[in-house]
Amino acid sequence: MKTRKIVLTATVVMGIVSFLIVILFHGALTDIWHEIGRPDIWHGQGPAAFEWRFIAIAYWPVLIFHILFFVSLWHFKKDKKKG
Repeated sequence: MKTRKIVLTATVVMGIVSFLIVILFHGALTDIWHEIGRPDIWHGQGPAAFEWRFIAIAYWPVLIFHILFFVSLWHFKKDKKKG
């Protein structure tokens, strides 16, 4: 029961963080889109260099959320089968 609560809490917290990151992804990708014609943009330089770094770093919390989500689904399905 305690593990179930920990997994659920971690999933909810990471879900909220993941949702906020998706909103920030939109802003970062919009900035990149507006600078797409610059030759230095593809090398991670220029005005949108921070956005490239943000996308590279923020990918990992989103991935962790999805892993936790699928673990919690598996955990709850396993508990449901037990009764």
